[in-house]
Amino acid sequence: MTIAEKVIKPTKAKIFRTVFLYTGQGESTLMVIPTGEGVDDYMYILVDSDLDKEPKEINLVSMFKDLFKNKGSLSTFINTHPHKDHVGGIREVYDEIEFDEVWHSNHKPGDSRHEQPYKDLKYVIDKVGKANEYHLLATSKKNQIRNTDEDDVTKKLGLIEYQVISPSEYLCEDIEEGKAAERDDRIHEQCGVIKFTYGSTPRSIMITGDSDKCAWKEHITDSYLKSLPCDVLSASHHGSRTFFKKDADDEDVYEKHIEEIKPDYIIISAPEQKDSPYDHPHDDAMDLYKKHIDDEDNIFHLGSGPYSVIVDITDDGTITVETDTELIEAYGNDNDDDGGDKKDEKSTSRAYVASRTTRIDNQPMG
Repeated sequence: MTIAEKVIKPTKAKIFRTVFLYTGQGESTLMVIPTGEGVDDYMYILVDSDLDKEPKEINLVSMFKDLFKNKGSLSTFINTHPHKDHVGGIREVYDEIEFDEVWHSNHKPGDSRHEQPYKDLKYVIDKVGKANEYHLLATSKKNQIRNTDEDDVTKKLGLIEYQVISPSEYLCEDIEEGKAAERDDRIHEQCGVIKFTYGSTPRSIMITGDSDKCAWKEHITDSYLKSLPCDVLSASHHGSRTFFKKDADDEDVYEKHIEEIKPDYIIISAPEQKDSPYDHPHDDAMDLYKKHIDDEDNIFHLGSGPYSVIVDITDDGTITVETDTELIEAYGNDNDDDGGDKKDEKSTSRAYVASRTTRIDNQPMG
């Protein structure tokens, strides 16, 4: 059994597993979604991708080759927006393992800075074909997505439910009509935001991409107020202040969205601040996240380990959160080992296992 199989594949049936992968200054989240009653009844969905040469960053291609070495495959790629740190490497991933569908925000960059990431996304979209391309558009309905014929279709993802909360159709049309520079300035305003829910006692995870203050204040919060509460929040824009402010000098701090979301756990996909070219996560944003969560220990900054974070939700709604370093050890950029079958020891970093009411610190082994 490879490290990827051991860490990522559930050993029991009907577990919704989300793996927030460490990718340095980027974001990539793998969802393992139950599709039936059996221990092998799962589908795999990748939300955003980042693949470059940052130290310890998990090499997605190597990890996926090991994950699907014996069984399984990637079903769908969901892209919140076509920036390099959210779509980087997706062409290499597709060429190596392929997948069936692409869901994306349908943002069309106009600036050369984003030309190559967009070309790579378009390459993959062309490969899967128009019939397997879907657009993210906000809706009040569960399990609804927009196809390229502009029809709203109900499309299930196994046993879980999802709701696309952003971007709104009127916003997409408005941005598309703008000039190239304006479109690029508003890419985070048109970013995909999706909530995934599972369990008889529903527990949910919200993916927010790089959605900014404008997106939430002007388009999301008031329109989708009842849909916002969630258990696990993937912090927007790698812990950037842009979730709360326009910039560092903005004194009009926006907090209504986080007050309504009320997360129990916050996941921040960013390297150590000193290694981030943008100083992510920003100190003022971290202070605001701490203000709005009951237990500061339930804020998981991937670069502080570094580690990945694994969230499991069972069919009865039990939620657990733990950290993992084995994927980095096996597939990190500065690791010479290929993952493979031989590396099977436990991680030696401190791991957190948590529920909504209790928290257990697992001490290092050995």
